[in-house]
Amino acid sequence: MATASPIRSAAPIHERVSVIIPTLNEARRLPGLLERLILEEPRPEVIVVDGGSLDGTADTARIWAHHLLVTRAARGHQLNCGAEIATGEILWFLHADSQPPRHAIAKILEILHNRPELLGGAFRLKFDQRTAGLRAIAWGANLRSRLFDLPWGDQGLFVRASVFRELGGFPDYPVMEDFAFQRLLAKRGKTVILPELLTTSARRYDKLGTFRAMQTNFQTLWWYYRGHSMEDIQKKFRKPHEQGGGADE
Repeated sequence: MATASPIRSAAPIHERVSVIIPTLNEARRLPGLLERLILEEPRPEVIVVDGGSLDGTADTARIWAHHLLVTRAARGHQLNCGAEIATGEILWFLHADSQPPRHAIAKILEILHNRPELLGGAFRLKFDQRTAGLRAIAWGANLRSRLFDLPWGDQGLFVRASVFRELGGFPDYPVMEDFAFQRLLAKRGKTVILPELLTTSARRYDKLGTFRAMQTNFQTLWWYYRGHSMEDIQKKFRKPHEQGGGADE
């Protein structure tokens, strides 16, 4: 996976970005993300796909988002449902507890416009807390993304809509749907890591503890590569629809 360098487009860009946000009980965090997206130029299409929240998340989405879908709480399924109704040529998948960098939409459009060989990409990862352990985890995630073409969902995956549909979307897995999709995308062609930092919540590490969360990440990947089913991995290591996405969160 290549690392992007600053490039300025000489031609106007007419493509649109559709932002797809899966949610489950995110009433406290969703407004901050939606407010950030409203400030983006050009304005993206915003689609919230809720998994049956009980805390008013859907009410917030109705106010701010262009579209609200309510479906079962399985992130891969939610992301695919959002992609089905998206009208943009570029799909950008964001977690509700993420804060993208300023001008993120323009950066995505610029790099894909100027480098048509790219299928998609993601941003560098940063946590909203700055402990030594979390800095080390973010460093490892960014190194993995660059060396092995494997960013996770908490890095803001974006992809050309046509390519997403050719690949069949996200696997309908209870966990690790972002990892599985990114592996398919990397096999299909070139992707990029943008240098800007996308900030994501460290709440999973707060809850589990940094060491235990890291241990779970490695065990999850080990089980995956050993051929265990996603259902077994979920039962062993994850709670249903555990918010945050990839194994680095």
